[in-house]
Amino acid sequence: MSTKQTRHTFMVEGHQLVAYGFNTHLSQTPIVLLHGITASANSWLVGPPPVLAHYPWYSLSLPGHFPAQFPLGFASADLTPELVARLLSTAVRQLVGGRPVILIGHSTGGFAALAVAATAPELVAGVVCISGFVQGRWTGVLGMLQGLARNGRFAQSLFKANFKLLGQNRWYYRQALGFYARDKKALYTHPELAAFIALNHPDARRLSSAAMLTWFQRMPQTDITDWLTAVTAPTLVLFGDSDPIVPPAQGERIAAGLPQSQKVVFSGVGHLPTSERTPEFRRVLADWLNDHKNRTG
Repeated sequence: MSTKQTRHTFMVEGHQLVAYGFNTHLSQTPIVLLHGITASANSWLVGPPPVLAHYPWYSLSLPGHFPAQFPLGFASADLTPELVARLLSTAVRQLVGGRPVILIGHSTGGFAALAVAATAPELVAGVVCISGFVQGRWTGVLGMLQGLARNGRFAQSLFKANFKLLGQNRWYYRQALGFYARDKKALYTHPELAAFIALNHPDARRLSSAAMLTWFQRMPQTDITDWLTAVTAPTLVLFGDSDPIVPPAQGERIAAGLPQSQKVVFSGVGHLPTSERTPEFRRVLADWLNDHKNRTG
């Protein structure tokens, strides 16, 4: 498990964002990691890819995800791709002083990384999009939760009850992770799973169900497919061919829409290639980062 080295808190347009920084003394291109929906910046702190030891890197929270906070009165209509990109790009600039960064995002973090790369290309030297998407209509258990979030007060009360249970019950939290995986054996035998749950479940306990309701109401309406033509940074697109949350067609669409992309599809893998195929994921990431370093000098 990594030890937090520095904590950074930002207020951007009334939003509180938080980042944890590591190896900030190094001179390589900084890497900024973005987590997925319902997770937190702690998601990357257990078993980070070993290649990160050679880079300054930061784990940055998505808006509204503990310990980040939405402003009072924030509404789902306010949660636009433009806002997400603006908040995160402002935070990144404050973290690294305007130096170009490599963005690594999982799921909604991958969506956010693409949004930042499209709207602030001068800030982004590269993108790694893991199980990401351009259209925010999910499937599986997250698709069901999107349906609850958008179908009246009773359905929304069920939605919030789910998140309350997720925070209160560590066993339920552990079981819920299985809904994301295709290779559940790999997930549940992962040597770092217990440490991940120990660090991240307390954040789930403090996750705002109202903030999650906002995200789940808004994302089905979100589509940044047309933004892909504005992404000029080299991009590594990684996804599983059996993802139960984000249809693999989303990864195919992202790779096809980017002029400088490399696509890697993990066979028999769901939404969590970082856990379901850890050695392969780490090798692909290290190779891409080394190639990127050689290309940019």
